[in-house]
Amino acid sequence: MIRFGILGAGNIAHRFAASLAFEEDAKLVAISCRSAEKAAAWVSDYGISANQAYAGDNAHEDLLSDPEVDAIYLALPHQLHYQWTLAALRAGKAVLCEKPAMLTAQEMAEVADVAREQSVLFMEAMKPRFVALYQQVIDAMSEIGKIVRIDATLCNDMLGYAQGKDSYHLHGGPGAGVLLDCGIYCASWLEDFCPGIPRLDRICGAFTDGVDTYVDATLEYGGIEARLECAFDRAKPRTATIVGTKGSILVEELHRPQRAIVTLADGSERIIDAPYEHDDFYGEVHHFCELLRAGATESPIMPLKDSLHCALLLDTIREGFHITRGALDTLAEQERILRYPERFGAEEALALGNRVATLFHEYDRGVTVKITRESDGMQLFAWSNDDKAPRNYGFVEGKRAAALESGHASIWRQLELSIAGHSDELFSTPDAFPVAGAFPIRVMGSDEIVATIVVSGLHEGLDHELVVRALETELGVHVPALKFIIS
Repeated sequence: MIRFGILGAGNIAHRFAASLAFEEDAKLVAISCRSAEKAAAWVSDYGISANQAYAGDNAHEDLLSDPEVDAIYLALPHQLHYQWTLAALRAGKAVLCEKPAMLTAQEMAEVADVAREQSVLFMEAMKPRFVALYQQVIDAMSEIGKIVRIDATLCNDMLGYAQGKDSYHLHGGPGAGVLLDCGIYCASWLEDFCPGIPRLDRICGAFTDGVDTYVDATLEYGGIEARLECAFDRAKPRTATIVGTKGSILVEELHRPQRAIVTLADGSERIIDAPYEHDDFYGEVHHFCELLRAGATESPIMPLKDSLHCALLLDTIREGFHITRGALDTLAEQERILRYPERFGAEEALALGNRVATLFHEYDRGVTVKITRESDGMQLFAWSNDDKAPRNYGFVEGKRAAALESGHASIWRQLELSIAGHSDELFSTPDAFPVAGAFPIRVMGSDEIVATIVVSGLHEGLDHELVVRALETELGVHVPALKFIIS
């Protein structure tokens, strides 16, 4: 009989306990939490002995000292995983640790070392890897050829709910943020199919009170392009898409997958349906118990190195939150190159505005675009999507004013604040600062701002990206991209 204890008594602990009930020859015998009232409820609901329902300041230590506990499920907040995993391993308890295993690759490396030194099983509870669909997706990889791109998106509109609950996901501490909570699921899909060490190409993000609530990162993995997108502040289809030279695989609900669509180059499709056995937790519970029965100290499905690589991927993305002086140099280079050769007038404005109105289709929402001749304030081009409102023109004018005041694209001020270490001002009071989207138009050989083009409507600095792409296309040039676009 494998005897489990649970560190932490939140909602996810209840889900684990319900799933563990399906596993033969395994039993929940102990719980530790801060509240005596919660501990008593576990005694009533799950039949735990009252003397193994630990509560109070020393509850977790008491559980780890319990000789009748063989393994623990670690369900504490993210920032407590490192401390209590090490304590559990050193107490000889096998650890099934809720994702993300650790906050950083450095923490995960130390945990891996201790697990090996103690010869004690540690496994990150990355549940998508243990459901029936996952292996069927792996088996289908031969049908789509060589992988060229993977997109993993897990976006939920839960910001208001989390704020109302005063959730630790938003408290601003080291374990907060959507990248650790949702992004780790995306990272696991990328890690399992991409070789080598990731290189960050671009990151877009949004923050609430200094905590990341949206992240969209593009990376390069040994010739494979990868995209990781996660959100607390918007809902999108939650999918993993693996694109190969002969077709693609679309995995629905990547964090709880039961269905995938294989599409081949000839347009033919095949549906993979693979329901859970019992529930989405049971696969990882059963695998962990099988490892314990076999005396194994590491999982072949979610080995220590995979948890380390997932943490490294999140570290790589998180580095993009720290904007350096190089971002201003890149922006200055964009402004130097993106100049019209001789003139910019009504004809050029029409072509540029129409270019923006074409390219916006590649983004997830509509835009307002305005081009103004700055010698006399004449409006040369103005257009909006149907989903825009008059207030968008207020945003446009604020961005335009920022560009004229600084002599640079309106994102310049944001970059300066971030570089100076004052990004908290920007993130906590975003309306106080102009955001990206205005770009000064000049001609070769002159520093005079002939016109401004302003785009409003996209988020996370993508207004700036759209303007730059439109100018590149019209001028037939290429400029270095801003790698870090945060708003």
